[in-house]
Amino acid sequence: MADFHLVPDRAHCDSGSLSLAEARYQALFAESPVGIHVSLPDGTLIDCNHAFARMLGFPSPAEAIGGNLTPLHVNGQGERWLARVRERGRVEQERGRLWRKDGRILPVMASLIGVFDRAGTLIEVRGFVIDFTRSAEAEEQLKDRERRFRSVFIDAADAMLILDDDRWVIDANRAACIVFGDCADRLIGQRLDAYVLPEDREQLAAGWRELLAFGEAKREHRLSKQPANGHATLLECTYRAAVHERGHICIARDITNRRLLEERLIQSEKIENVGRLAGGIAHDFNNLLTAILGYTELLLTSRRADDSDRADLQEIKKAGQRAAALTQRLLGYSRKPVLVPKEVDLNDAIGSLRGMLARLIRADISLTCALHDGPALIKIDPTQLEQIVINLVLNARDGLPGGGTIGLEVARVRLSEVEVPADQPTPAGEYVRLSVSDNGVGISPEARAHLFEPLFTTKELGKGSGLGLAAVYGIVRQSNGFISVDSEPGKGTTFAMHFPALASASDAVRLGGLEPAAGGRETILVVDDEDSVRALVGAILRRHGYHVLEAATAHAACAFFDKHGAEIDLLLSDVVMPDMNGPTLAQRLVGRRPELRTLFISGYADGGSPIDGGNPNVSFLSKPFQAAALVTRVRELLARPAQTAR
Repeated sequence: MADFHLVPDRAHCDSGSLSLAEARYQALFAESPVGIHVSLPDGTLIDCNHAFARMLGFPSPAEAIGGNLTPLHVNGQGERWLARVRERGRVEQERGRLWRKDGRILPVMASLIGVFDRAGTLIEVRGFVIDFTRSAEAEEQLKDRERRFRSVFIDAADAMLILDDDRWVIDANRAACIVFGDCADRLIGQRLDAYVLPEDREQLAAGWRELLAFGEAKREHRLSKQPANGHATLLECTYRAAVHERGHICIARDITNRRLLEERLIQSEKIENVGRLAGGIAHDFNNLLTAILGYTELLLTSRRADDSDRADLQEIKKAGQRAAALTQRLLGYSRKPVLVPKEVDLNDAIGSLRGMLARLIRADISLTCALHDGPALIKIDPTQLEQIVINLVLNARDGLPGGGTIGLEVARVRLSEVEVPADQPTPAGEYVRLSVSDNGVGISPEARAHLFEPLFTTKELGKGSGLGLAAVYGIVRQSNGFISVDSEPGKGTTFAMHFPALASASDAVRLGGLEPAAGGRETILVVDDEDSVRALVGAILRRHGYHVLEAATAHAACAFFDKHGAEIDLLLSDVVMPDMNGPTLAQRLVGRRPELRTLFISGYADGGSPIDGGNPNVSFLSKPFQAAALVTRVRELLARPAQTAR
């Protein structure tokens, strides 16, 4: 095998060696994937390999040789390159574009080397060209992705930051400027830690370690630098590792309002659970009170005025009535009361509430009550009245952080003497005004515009449900009244509620009780799962001449109706029962006998259950009740002309 030198010396190489080297050169030239061409100084192509010919769109080098390369360069770039070769001897790796034979433009990366004679005249240009199509496409795609990223990044609704490995801010979008309270120029170059409360920074560091280990993390942070409005801001920060070529991305979302709503929902659910418990207790307690008061009343009817135990029975009755009032308050908090508007004297109502209100406020707050000289009668459910007074007094208490005075005032006014809010149209006439005022911090004009909106509150996160004033507004409007607010920051607040005034008390109110009503001979089906209540109702009705059938369950009542349906004139049923509620039972029986009258009794009703719906054959009596009230309601219902239910 012949020996060959890597760099043969032409003076010592024989013709065989030269032929072999030439063959190698020709093979490399022809088969190289890099386009190689040789041209004269005027651009005429005198030689090229297959790769370069294919770049220009020619099947073979022979078809390309002889053409001029200079016009094939887009935008005169060939002339500029030749000038630089003449001046500097070469062009190093520059990007350009060539016209192909088919009219398409080919992006290339080219290097040119000039060959000069002894006089320094350019005699030949050798070029090396790489097809840059794929690289150019990849670069354009990269630019397009960058443009799209910038568009999403800049215009995103969520705050976005690009952070380096040490949490320094490299870039920030417009939303981040709003959330963090700094312009982009000030955010960039700051460390994220500087914007987080000191007690949350360890949590931030832990989340960052998780990000670097697993590529993703989510944490909640509170901002130390607050925006101009000064409200505490809670951020939910989601971190993604190496999402952008310059660093990691942080998506920060302000969840302050969302967390506030979650807290209110949890509080509402707690209140609802307490309400269910309170309602259940009140239901059972009302049954006990119905029996206690009913049998006490029956005993009183059999006692003479000079009997020694009559005074004791009267005290039992008074205690039971006070317990019944407390039960109604408990039902009011349970949100499951049976709402029965009654004639109420605001003077008496405020006077009876004064003791309880005094226990709700602090020792550094004084409570005053100014009552009207004469009757101040309105029609409202007493439980709802207590609810609105308690809500407003508690609001006034919260507006007196350093102590002060809360005043309640009852007065009669004419509509022409007061200013009626434009959104609360009200008929003319005389009204009873109930004012709750304080000399506390007052309410800003911005907050006053939203006071009665559900879930609106000026209290900090976790305090206040935002439901109290909305409930007050709803109750006042349901009672055909209107409410106004007078307040200025630092000058206290006055809520004034106006209710249509009643001319005088009804006989029931004036006499403080009910006169016994006449009895009858009709048949009444009494249905109640509480044995003591069922027995009491039966005893009262039998004493007044009625024929009574008693059933402990709705199914037992249906069985009675199967046998005696034609004889039964009135269904007297509890509303809440375990197997079937009273309205469902009544619907079933009335379907079989449309003219059947129905009297519901309950101290606790599901808000979704209809009670009367305007049906003249149906009435309602709230537990606990007096015997005279029961007999009067039964007689009144039976005396109505029978109407077929539709």
